Amino acid sequence: MTATLDLTVPVPTLDRDARPESRDQRDTFSELSKGRRDRRAEEAFLAGKVHIVRTHPAMKPLERDIALTELATRVGAPLVKLHERTGAPVPGGVGYGVFYEAPFKTGFGAGTSLYWDVICPTDPGGNVSDYLYLTAMNRAGLGVEAFVSYHAQDAPSFKVFDWARDDHWQVDSPWSALGNYLRTENAHGQDFQVIGVWNSTWQIADGQWRNQALLWNQATSQYDLIYQYDYAATLADQTGGWTGSWGPIVETFQPSYSGTAAFGALDTMLITRDSGGNWGTWQLLDSTQSYIRTDNTGFNLEFLDANYAFAVNS
Repeated sequence: MTATLDLTVPVPTLDRDARPESRDQRDTFSELSKGRRDRRAEEAFLAGKVHIVRTHPAMKPLERDIALTELATRVGAPLVKLHERTGAPVPGGVGYGVFYEAPFKTGFGAGTSLYWDVICPTDPGGNVSDYLYLTAMNRAGLGVEAFVSYHAQDAPSFKVFDWARDDHWQVDSPWSALGNYLRTENAHGQDFQVIGVWNSTWQIADGQWRNQALLWNQATSQYDLIYQYDYAATLADQTGGWTGSWGPIVETFQPSYSGTAAFGALDTMLITRDSGGNWGTWQLLDSTQSYIRTDNTGFNLEFLDANYAFAVNS
């Protein structure tokens, strides 16, 4: 199925020619996701967010408590004890990654959008024996995480978690179906396998918002729409709270890592829509808008282009 690209959100400005149409691949990705639900992975995902809040170096105890309450409200579950349940992994936290400064996190009116190239090797290598996520949000509190998910040395998958829904888990695509979306990019003299992820959240009518996730299809030179959801929300829902405060991060679930391949991000860009409905221009994420967090789980920095690109390994 082919659909005209919704030009409400300007196409990311990269050094390549994107076709003016996107393929609507929502049915394809919905079909690919059938029968792949993993309850333990879902619980680990939420437990990881709890751990990140409880160990956040930039948050005071009261701020952590408020953030945990917010998380519980948004997912409709008591999260504080999640990571202590039998069978849940011991989270490692943030191996390395970018968090938005508070003024930038809340600095949009009627929409926000994120594009990044995820450095995502097929084989994680090293001692990866549990979950590891390469994820990011576009600042909106009810936006989506469209991310690469690893478990041990199994083939990774691509998932979508929508913070605006009650049924949050929406896409779980096997790696074998992503051949047209994986490509090689060179940075700092090294070749990296990447997947281009574009996710947006914007107001489509008074009190109504839309979440979208698209992937760059290198075979057709166009963006493929893989997920979309419209819902009721306020601007305060989108700009308030802690959810949505992370850009590209390597989210970890082990105490330490060694011998892994490189993970990270290239060309992290955001665009803002003001309260009048006007989109600005795509801008690379910089160090005035964001800061780096690392929880010392064994990852070493290969390079950092502050703060729109980085690669780490262990």
